[in-house]
Amino acid sequence: MRVLSIFLLTLLSFSYSFGFMVWNDNSQKEIRILKELDIEPKYVNNEYFLLLKNNRMNTTKQEFINTITKEYKHAAIIKDVLKERNAPDFLLYLAIVESKLSNRATSGAKAAGIWQFIPSTAKLHNLEVDKYVDERRDPLQATHAAIDYLERLKDRFGKWYLAILAYNAGEGKLSRAIKAAGSDDINILLNPKKKYLPLETRDYLRKIIMMAYVANDSDFLISKDSSMLNSATYIGIEKVDIPGGISLRDVASTIGFSIEKLSQYNTHLRYSFTPPNRDKYYIYIPTIKKEEFIANYKIGPKTKIYNTKKGDTFEIIAKKLNIKTSDIKEYNNISKIKSNYKLAVPANAKTIYEYEVKKGDTLGAISRKFGVEVADIVKANSKTNMKLAIGENLVIPH
Repeated sequence: MRVLSIFLLTLLSFSYSFGFMVWNDNSQKEIRILKELDIEPKYVNNEYFLLLKNNRMNTTKQEFINTITKEYKHAAIIKDVLKERNAPDFLLYLAIVESKLSNRATSGAKAAGIWQFIPSTAKLHNLEVDKYVDERRDPLQATHAAIDYLERLKDRFGKWYLAILAYNAGEGKLSRAIKAAGSDDINILLNPKKKYLPLETRDYLRKIIMMAYVANDSDFLISKDSSMLNSATYIGIEKVDIPGGISLRDVASTIGFSIEKLSQYNTHLRYSFTPPNRDKYYIYIPTIKKEEFIANYKIGPKTKIYNTKKGDTFEIIAKKLNIKTSDIKEYNNISKIKSNYKLAVPANAKTIYEYEVKKGDTLGAISRKFGVEVADIVKANSKTNMKLAIGENLVIPH
């Protein structure tokens, strides 16, 4: 009995000591995370942060695990770019809070992609957004742009936590908040009673801190879930240049891919082809397919582009262009027709003449310009009236 008591006391003592070591290790990590964010360590005891932490830590942990499990490819890409740029790890957690690492995320404010750039901010950081491409949805390009932007904010405001607040609220709003508070101290700026910043922005920073806590927690680091943050789980992507106006279908066939699978690597393309208004443009292929691409890819004829009109169906378009309906579906990876959508069609399709309506144009003027009857233009474009809109693309029958 005495031996059993000694054993139980020893086990209890070990468990307590181990639990204390884990708790102490996590506490040290939390302080380190705050310092990396340029936050004073005493913030660990901030009552409002502790309240949010107690209420949402389990939810945050589950959200973190769900995100890296579903979007481990994007997590690996971002980690690699952060390492290459010598940027802080916590920027990955900012991206998780922004979009859950979804490249297809879109907000009501027209922000898009993993880093949720609005069009004007994207343009400032050399991300192209036009009728053919949206580079906010390119995980590599957008990550470099986000780092550039956040580093500029850090240079302006002097501290990382202020850069993060400005990323969410905007530089002007943060500047006004600091002026109104008479301080850039985190405890003052995030005070819920004073409301110098909106609740969304106050919680935004706190969520990022909690994400960092989860990612560095000792229990998480020894769990199988942590392996999803290891870039070894991701095969990598390679950037290759091809001519403009080339169908992804033609590239996919050279590397044994479906167009659907290749499209998943190229969400920055609005359509299933590279921009026809460029001499060349880039796409991504898996790194393991690079040699196969080099060996098999040969520049073929550019695809032709058809702008869908109201009333168009697969059958109508196929008859109009003298191609199969299956070609339209296959080339564009679609199962239904959307109005005012650009379709790639095989190079052997009938030649398509199109005209973009300009200010002052009338159907009569356009018919005289191309020597085509007005009635034929109306019929070819499935128009129900004679009205034209500036920028509208008209099919010119021949």
